[in-house]
Amino acid sequence: MALLLEVVIPEQLKTTLELAGYSAETLEMEARRMLAASLYTRNILSLAQAAQLAAMPMREFIPFLASLGLPTLNYPAGELAHDIESIEWQIHER
Repeated sequence: MALLLEVVIPEQLKTTLELAGYSAETLEMEARRMLAASLYTRNILSLAQAAQLAAMPMREFIPFLASLGLPTLNYPAGELAHDIESIEWQIHER
């Protein structure tokens, strides 16, 4: 079953958002994308999962992250070092 979230925008902000070009649909889209980006950068969702939450193909989600100044590859340093060592070991074993 899907999880449904509801955000109530205070009436005093409605006009400001409308003047900025936001509709209920564009606010929902932006909220989904920003939530997905946040959950990805905190290592809660994988890149593919975050793209799915954002309702974007991965080929669009990666540039979206970059446009926010966020890493597109969120690889923990220790894990990266371990994977590099494993690759180097495999190369030398051949």
